[in-house]
Amino acid sequence: MDVLETNEAFEDVGGQYEFTGTLVVYRDGEDTYHGLSKARYSSPLEFRREHLSRKILIPVSAYMPPFPTNFVRAPDRLPCNIFAKRPQLISYDRYHQSLRPNCIADNVLREAEICELLRQNPHPNIAEYIGCQVADGKIMSVCFAKYDQTLMQAVNPQNYGKRMFRANRQGLESYLHILEGVGDGIRHLHKLGIVHNDINPSNIMLKDNVPIIIDFGSCQKEGGSLEGIGRTYERFDEAVQSSLPKNDFDALEEIRIWLADDSKAFQFDE
Repeated sequence: MDVLETNEAFEDVGGQYEFTGTLVVYRDGEDTYHGLSKARYSSPLEFRREHLSRKILIPVSAYMPPFPTNFVRAPDRLPCNIFAKRPQLISYDRYHQSLRPNCIADNVLREAEICELLRQNPHPNIAEYIGCQVADGKIMSVCFAKYDQTLMQAVNPQNYGKRMFRANRQGLESYLHILEGVGDGIRHLHKLGIVHNDINPSNIMLKDNVPIIIDFGSCQKEGGSLEGIGRTYERFDEAVQSSLPKNDFDALEEIRIWLADDSKAFQFDE
């Protein structure tokens, strides 16, 4: 099995979250599958087909939309300074019998459309879009310039949770200046009628100490619905279901509190 993605699944049992299985996306020959195993694994190398209690064939149409000929095409063989963002398929089991079985592909196309607009309107604090990598006339990945590291990696290499990080951080005031650049990037998106909706420390890259906003998979036009749009746990107001400029600035303020402000409580609860 060529394992592509894994994720442990939990369910609320009597008020406590309990492990229920391991989700796996894997390739077998030319086909890609979504599977479920009741076992736990310390490494993807431990997976075996006989462990699977369920498997679902993922059709190519579910995650690779047709490539519009007016879009920019990235090189087939990417240089090392390019990052290829491929669709994540670990959630496909939730969609394959829904009214939108191809919603992953729809989201890939929507992100590419937004990136085409950003390419025509570049900004120093917005990731540089290279184009779409294409296979058999379909979008295989959306490609960007590669950057050094995320803000999360720079200040929180231990990967502490939000509150644990705040309790242990020291001397991070020097990072506050980068939030000005993030704010400039956000305002640029808003001038184009786009709201990011997932501003968080893992979606801010650093290049020579210049902040770069990445990941436009949650972007929506201002006023649009956020139903089904992925956002980062503890980094947004769950009561807000519309794409509003305030979403981005509230998230930016949460990062500022997280980085260096002990005088304020977090806005977004666990």
